[in-house]
Parts: sequence; structure tokens; C-alpha cells
Amino acid sequence: MAVNILQIAYYPGLSDARKMMMEREGYEVVSVLGNDQAIALASTKTFDLIVLGFSAPHSVRCAMLRWLKQHLSQTPVVALLAHEAETFPEADHATLSEDPRVWLATVAECIKSRA
Repeated sequence: MAVNILQIAYYPGLSDARKMMMEREGYEVVSVLGNDQAIALASTKTFDLIVLGFSAPHSVRCAMLRWLKQHLSQTPVVALLAHEAETFPEADHATLSEDPRVWLATVAECIKSRA
């Protein structure tokens, strides 16, 4: 059974790179740019996991995370951190974005724990 991931990105180049890496791991990935596109899509489709990118201001990403937890509380969210000092208490998982091996492992753990 395919795992469907919604990636919410804030920078096109990073969106493409992360999508490619997750697809290489066997996930089906839909990427959107920004909160407005994310809300529009997440309001009409279901996903197994959501990956929240790190290229927007913390307040923008916090607003998106709050919306996700209010409307899709059963869908786990992995928040990618721009630096160690960031916190996202509402995220199911938060991990540094610098090393793809680290955040991909977090995605895999989150998927595995749902199975």
C-alpha cells in the first residue's frame, strides 16, 4: 500500500529536491508552495503524513501547523527545523532539515509507527 505524503514547502528548489528524495524512498509525494495551497489541497484530499518545510518565518509555519492540527488532527506532521533553537510543540515530530538522512529517517519512523 502506497504512503501518501503532503509536503508543504516555501521554496521551489527545496520542494523539488525533498520530493525527489522521498519518492526515491518509495513514497507518493504531493508538494505545494505555501500555506494557502496547502489548505486548499488538504481540505479536499487525505494524506498519511505531512512534511512541513523550513524556509518560511517561524510564525508562518506555526500558523500552518495550528491549522493542520485543528483540521487534520489524525494526520501526523513532521516539522523540518531551520535550526536547533526552533520549537514546534504541536508537531508530531520535529527534526533538523540539514541532513536528508536524518529527516528521511524521521519520516520513516513516523510512517512505521502508524502501521
